Order: sequence, then C-alpha cells, then structure tokens
Amino acid sequence: MEWPMAIAKILASVTGGAHDEAVIRNAVAMARPFNAHVVAIFVRPDLAEAIAFFSDGVSGAVVDEVISASRDAAEEAARRVEQTLERVCGAEKVEILSAPARAGSVTLSLREAQGNLSDQITEAARLSDIVVFGPLQNGDKIGLADAFVQTLTDTDRPVLLSAEEYQTGFGKRIAIGWDGKTAASQAVSGALPYLSGAESVEILSVRRGTAAPQPTEALREYLMLHGISCTERVIERGSRKTGEVLLDAATGAADLLVVGGYGHSRIRESLIGGVTQHVITHAKLPVFMVH
Repeated sequence: MEWPMAIAKILASVTGGAHDEAVIRNAVAMARPFNAHVVAIFVRPDLAEAIAFFSDGVSGAVVDEVISASRDAAEEAARRVEQTLERVCGAEKVEILSAPARAGSVTLSLREAQGNLSDQITEAARLSDIVVFGPLQNGDKIGLADAFVQTLTDTDRPVLLSAEEYQTGFGKRIAIGWDGKTAASQAVSGALPYLSGAESVEILSVRRGTAAPQPTEALREYLMLHGISCTERVIERGSRKTGEVLLDAATGAADLLVVGGYGHSRIRESLIGGVTQHVITHAKLPVFMVH
C-alpha cells in the first residue's frame, strides 16, 4: 500500500497529567488526514541521576524514601497514561499497537523512556514529522516547558502546542501570524499539509502605529501556487503586545494558529522572543510553530 508522504509519524508527549487527553486528541486529529502513526512518549525520571544531587550528609534512609516515592509516582503516572490512551483511542477508533506501524487508519503506540525529559523528547523528535505538547500556561509536569523549548529550538521539527481542552474541527479554520521573517515562513511551509486541507485560511498581520504592516503579497502568491485560497486581516497593535494581538484575533475565528517560533538554543535564560513567549503561555487554541 502507498502512503501520503507528508505526515507519517507524530510524536505526542504524555505525562500522566490532566492535559494528556487534549494532547492525544490533537495528535490523532493531525494524523487522521494521512492515516499516520502516533507515538505517545512517556519519560520516567532517571533516579540514579537524582541521587547525585544529594549531599553526603543525607542519610541513606532518606535517599531510599525519596527514590521509593519517585518510583511510585512514576508508576502511577504511567498507569494514568495507559488509561487515557485506552479511553481516547476507544472513542476515536484508533488501534493501539505494540510497536509503530501503519494501517488503513490512524494507529498509536506507547513508547516509554527513562532519563532527562528534555533530552529524551528531543532525541525522539528528530525522527518525527511533528511533536505535540500539552499547554504550558499551567504545566502539569516539571520540566515540560524546557522540553518544549529544547525541541522547538534544537530539532527544526514543527511543534504543536495544545490548548487546555480539545476542540473539534481541528485545522478547518487556520490563521497565520505573519511578520515576513524566516521562522514564520518555515512555519507556513511546515503547515502546508494542513493548510491544503483547511476550509478557510486567514493571514493576520499587525500594524504598529503609523508603520505599514508586513506585506503579504509574496505569501498569498506562495499559498496560491499550492492551491490554497486565503483572506487577510490587518490588526492595530495599539499599546498591546504583538502576541496578545495575534491570539485575540485568532481565538474564536480559527481553530489553529500558525506562527514562527523565535529563540536562541544556546541561551536558555532568554530562549524565546516576546511574541513567542506570550503565545505559548496564553494560547486558548492549538498553536503550530517552527523555529
């Protein structure tokens, strides 16, 4: 059987937290147009690595207690992950496989890893077409925001940031946050498989004071050559942040926002630009990003 080449493997980060259902439903929605395979990745902490941070003055009994509690917490989180996968896949009619494979519909497998959360997800992301994360404004796992940022900046893979609750009709109405820069262009290119199937596409550009908004002619031509019709809207920034303006314009009018992700992989303390920072911490709809 021949498969569409655009999207074959989607990586979904699950933690055993409250947002896992939205992550899996979004991943399945992204996989469905291509009958792609979803790999749900669950990362257990490296307990040996954690022990190294204890000082020599800490008793062995305390260390053992911490290790036992951490192991129990990881087991409970893994159990919740399996329950969520079974529930969501049952509702979505997605077959759960023991190993990655493709069939005539969407399939899913669970991959468990152990170690540093960011490193494990980043490594798995390098050979995935898209990586799906849960929302970060109320992160339900320590280190998830770091994993998101490292994946975005170090892998060149498209990343989808889920909203807190899954919304039906994913990818039918897509908004593009456009500033003419490389990251935004790469985000549009990465989102082409979804833009091509959308019912409506709207280009959003922000005007700052009396300055002219970023021209959209080249983008409209690019989309047209891919067979994609679009409209455009210019929003006045006023005294608000650009990210806030984009989110306000897209929320309610779209079910997916495509934007560039800006940042510097070597400077973790100031990793992402202001627009990206605001979008990832305030988004009420799924956001598709490429760094």
